[in-house]
Amino acid sequence: MTSLRVSIFSLSVSQFRYSTTHFHSTTHEVLCIAAGHANLCFGGEDNPGRIVAEVGKGDVIILPAGVAHRLLQDIDGDFQMVGSYPKGKSWDIYYGKQDKEDKISRIEDLGWFTKDPIYGDSGPVMCTLPSVS
Repeated sequence: MTSLRVSIFSLSVSQFRYSTTHFHSTTHEVLCIAAGHANLCFGGEDNPGRIVAEVGKGDVIILPAGVAHRLLQDIDGDFQMVGSYPKGKSWDIYYGKQDKEDKISRIEDLGWFTKDPIYGDSGPVMCTLPSVS
């Protein structure tokens, strides 16, 4: 794994492809698709409200902490993505199998981005704040 520091985010370039549903409780995540096409699942396979989306090179996904996600299918066989996290945040990985309440309470205290990860001071991420329910 290679880490770089750019602007307000830390980039984590990883060869791992998480084909197991997981979420992060310590930070929000920005996924940038660097190559290929894939089907990703957001919200967990068992969730009737889940979203399955085909993503490709150039796509950017903003994932609030606590949103379960996973790679379903590497369509072209060359899928690569870059995960980035706000500076000063360390990401964890949680599979939601036990002790979920402790992780959820941690998410409620995170707050939102201080700047849009792509556009800076303004941008759609600053206009749409997620609600925790």
